[in-house]
Amino acid sequence: MQHPAAVGSAIFLVLLVVVAVAAPLLAPYDPEFRDRAYVLAGPSAVHWLGTDDLGRDVLSRLIFATRVSLVVSVAVAALAFVIALPLGLVAGYRGGRVDNVIMRIVDAALSFPALVLALAIAGVLGPGVANTVLALAVVMAPGLVRVIRGQALAVRQETFIEASLSIGTPAHRIMLGRLLPNVRSVVIVQATYVMGAALLAEAALSYLGLGAPPPTPTWGNMLRRSYDTALFIEPVQVLAPAIAIAATVYAFNVFGDGLRDVLGVSRRQSANRRARRGLTSVDSSIARRRRDRSVLAASTTESLLQITGLSVDFVSGDKSTRRVVDNVSLAIRPGEIVGLVGESGSGKSVTSLSVMRLVPPHMAHIAEGRIELRGRNLLDLSLDEMRAVRGKEIGMIFQDPMSSLDPAFTVGDQLVEAQVVHGVPRKAARARAIEMIEMVGIPAAHERFSAYPHQLSGGMRQRVMIALALVNRPALLIADEPTTALDVTVQAEILDLLRRLQQELGMAILFITHDLGVVADLCDQVAVMYAGQLVEQRPVFNLFAEPKHPYTEGLLGAMPQLERRTSAQLTVIPGNVPIAGQMPTGCRFHPRCRFAISECATVAIPLADVSDGHVRCVRSEDLALNGAR
Repeated sequence: MQHPAAVGSAIFLVLLVVVAVAAPLLAPYDPEFRDRAYVLAGPSAVHWLGTDDLGRDVLSRLIFATRVSLVVSVAVAALAFVIALPLGLVAGYRGGRVDNVIMRIVDAALSFPALVLALAIAGVLGPGVANTVLALAVVMAPGLVRVIRGQALAVRQETFIEASLSIGTPAHRIMLGRLLPNVRSVVIVQATYVMGAALLAEAALSYLGLGAPPPTPTWGNMLRRSYDTALFIEPVQVLAPAIAIAATVYAFNVFGDGLRDVLGVSRRQSANRRARRGLTSVDSSIARRRRDRSVLAASTTESLLQITGLSVDFVSGDKSTRRVVDNVSLAIRPGEIVGLVGESGSGKSVTSLSVMRLVPPHMAHIAEGRIELRGRNLLDLSLDEMRAVRGKEIGMIFQDPMSSLDPAFTVGDQLVEAQVVHGVPRKAARARAIEMIEMVGIPAAHERFSAYPHQLSGGMRQRVMIALALVNRPALLIADEPTTALDVTVQAEILDLLRRLQQELGMAILFITHDLGVVADLCDQVAVMYAGQLVEQRPVFNLFAEPKHPYTEGLLGAMPQLERRTSAQLTVIPGNVPIAGQMPTGCRFHPRCRFAISECATVAIPLADVSDGHVRCVRSEDLALNGAR
């Protein structure tokens, strides 16, 4: 029901079936009745679509022709799959010599033009509905064998097939009970396309006199007769069967698109349509909840970006929800660089993707909070409004530049498109793109403009990602581990580049990383995340010198430092970050904390104010933790 065009096509096809079944009741005349008073007449109250050259009612023949055309379509699809399904399954499952023999025969059949082969078979068999069905099924079966074989071959590699083989399951049971259920969606979708193609091919054969013989009405032979006798006298008689053919073929194809969306490998449901639209869903009750003013990092009037009480829930396979980001509040002022650090699984990337509303809605939704950019709540925006923000007001650098850049388009194409969607003329966008390539330090900008991503090194691809994020001069840049997988020399160059561009463009940066050395070198403020919560947020020098949370101390102790004595060992925090849905009660860090007391395991710890920031620890004032130089 989320695919309106497919629903409309399904309704149209159902109506066609009703018309075909109830043709004797719906047709105003017998299809062979000849009205001598109206010969080759135009539309009138007596004959709504006129009459042909023999005085037969065109509407009545069109209705009765629906029977033959639909029967041929369904019969061709059924017979083609009866031939193709076993051959495709056997070829995909058996492989080797069996697959080679079947596919060579299929290749030979596909080497002939389909319509020419159908004409040849129909010419040998002679006119007739049954012969038309057989000719078209033989022509369409080879292509279906190839499609089914490809799907079966992919499923054949799955571990559950290996498990079935290991316990001695017979081959025929594996093909029927394992392979067939996993290719059925392809079979169903292909059936709709085959029906449409068969209808068109039947009309072509009938048009050429190789379909159902007269006086049996089909849309194809009606089209041929009206073309010969009425084209320049009553052209409506040509249009009627032509429109019927075109509309039905279109309905079959659109209905197939809808089935593909519902039954495809990804099994996209209604929520997944929003995933394709690229807008994270928001809990409708958020607008009715009051803001939690106790966790504000800074006032909205002072902040460029203000995140307040953000909570994000992931949806598991059983439809239950698990909170992966819990009541996160963070502020970024204009021109400020804020580092977001923590172990993998702490919720850093989910937080940044939530700001851009890029978390797929079938995976997660924003359950609580506000995300304000210059006082404007991003959670209230529509898809088009959010697209206007992305790239223009907020730029983002993703972790892996190779997977983030489109390999099918050149670097220049992608830089130009990023500007054109925001209303920049293409000529100006091209000049700006070349300027940005030079600005990020890529030599020979004009040549690199026409290069594809695979032609660039990892460092250059990362520079292109930076150029792509900054080409529209956003006020805020989100950099999600922009130096991942780069060697230390290139990392240093990228960090210098970001610092220089930040100063030149005056933008703010949310910098997500595991590397505290990078944070110390680049950032003004640091926010530490653990298990989906912020545990400490303070100015960078204060946090490094005197951490207030034991987790921060552990991260700093795990950071190599030149000043540390060679005999000193790096700190290892015992245990692992808890997974969503299995969070400990009280302080989430207490199972790994050497300073934990009984209160830590029983009481939920709020994010409390300290003199220079915020800390989530009941002992923050009692502990003297080790910092870093």
